[in-house]
Amino acid sequence: MNLNLNIPEYGVTQFNKALKNLIEDHFSYVRIKGEISELRVATKGQIYITLKDKTSILSAVVWEQKKRALTFEPETGMEVILTGRVTTWSKFKTTYQIDVEKIEIAGEGALLKIIEERKKRLKKKGYFEESNKKSIPYLPSRIGVITSPTGSVIYDIINRISDRFKTPIDLWPVSVQGADAPKNIIEAIMGFNNLLKIKPDVIIIARGGGSTEDLMAFNDEKLAECVSMSKIPIISAVGHETDTTIIDLVSDLRASTPTAAAELVVPVKSELISIIKNLNQRMTFGIENIYKEHSAKVKNLISLIKTPQQIIDSFKEQLSFIDLGLKRIIKNSIKIASRDLMALFGKLKIPNDLIKLKKSNIDNFNKVLDASIKREFIKNREKYINFLRLIETNSIHSNLKKGYSILSKNKKIINNSKYINENDNLSVRLIDKSIEIKVKKIN
Repeated sequence: MNLNLNIPEYGVTQFNKALKNLIEDHFSYVRIKGEISELRVATKGQIYITLKDKTSILSAVVWEQKKRALTFEPETGMEVILTGRVTTWSKFKTTYQIDVEKIEIAGEGALLKIIEERKKRLKKKGYFEESNKKSIPYLPSRIGVITSPTGSVIYDIINRISDRFKTPIDLWPVSVQGADAPKNIIEAIMGFNNLLKIKPDVIIIARGGGSTEDLMAFNDEKLAECVSMSKIPIISAVGHETDTTIIDLVSDLRASTPTAAAELVVPVKSELISIIKNLNQRMTFGIENIYKEHSAKVKNLISLIKTPQQIIDSFKEQLSFIDLGLKRIIKNSIKIASRDLMALFGKLKIPNDLIKLKKSNIDNFNKVLDASIKREFIKNREKYINFLRLIETNSIHSNLKKGYSILSKNKKIINNSKYINENDNLSVRLIDKSIEIKVKKIN
C-alpha cells in the first residue's frame, strides 16, 4: 500500500498555521468548566492556569490587560468557568490554550463553599472574637470612608452624616469589585492607619448591594486580617441587610447598609443639644438649691455670732447687776447694825459697869461688823476684778492684740458684706493705728 498517494505535504510552519486556522475558526469563543489545579503569575503580570476535570487538563492564560476585568482573584482549588478564545502556540513547542477574557465561579454553591471554608479558617484564628473588637467613638472628630468615588454610596453617607451631625469626611477612593479590589481596600486601610496628622477616629468601608460574586472582594482573607489589625475602629457597610460578608464578621461594627453606617457613626445633633440643655437646667437647679441651703445655714450661723461690742455690753450688764447687789448687801448690813445699835442705846444704863459692858459689846459688834464688811468687800472686789479681766480679755483692744481687725464704714462697724459696695471707702482699725481702704471688687 502506497501511503504517499493523495496525502498533502505541509511544511512545519504551514501545518501549524493551518491547524491554528482550523481550531480558531471552528472554536471562536468557548466556555469551559473545571477546577483550577495550578496557578502561576509570570513576571510580566499574566496568569497561567491549569484547568482539570476527572480525566484531562487544559492550559489557559489571563493576559495583564485582561486581569482588570476579573471580578475576583482566582485561587487553586476553585471550580470555575473560563470564557475565552482557543489559541495555538508553536514557536518552541506545539500547544494550544484558552486565551481567557472572563472567569466565573461555577455556580453560587461553589462560591458559598469557598466563603465558608475561609470563615472556618479565620474563626479558628480568632478573628471573629468579640474581645478583639474595638469600641466606636461616640462623636468622632473626623471620619474616613473607603468606597468607590463614583457610586451613590459616598453621597448617601455624606448627606446622612450632614443631616445628623456635620463632621469632616476623608474619602479614600477604591474599586469595590474585581480582582484588584481587595488590594485597593487593604492599601486604603493601611493608608489611614499610617497617617501622621489629621487621622480619622473611625473608618467606614462601604459599597452597595450585589450578587455573591460581586461582593467577593469583601470575602478576601488578607482583607479580613487587615481589618482586624487596624488600630482605627472599622464599620463595615457592604451590600444590603441580607448580605453578610467576611469583613462584616471581622469589623468592629457591622451596619446593614451604608446609610445605616452613617447613622451609627454620629448621633443626631439636635438630640445632643436637647440632652445638654436638660442637663444644664438640672445642674442650674441643683446649684441654686445647694446655694439656698448653705446660704440659710450661713445666715443662721451669723445670727449666733456676737460682735465684741455685744460681748462687752453683756459683761457690763452683769457687772452692774453685781455692783447693785453688793451695794444692797452693804446697805442692809448697815441698816441691821444701826438698828441693833439703836436698840443697845435704848437699853443703855447710867452705871459705869453697864456702860463699859455695852461699850465692850459695841466694840465687839463693830469688829464683827467690820470684819464681815471687809470679807464681803474682798469677796465682791475679787469678783469685780475677775469681771474686769474678762471684759479686758474680750475688749476691742484685746481682740486687736490677737490679730483681729475692725472694719467700719462711716464710723459704724461692718459685720456683713451686704453693707459694702464697690468703690466704698472703709476704715480698718489695727492694734497700733487705723488705715483707710477703697473697695475695688467684691467676690
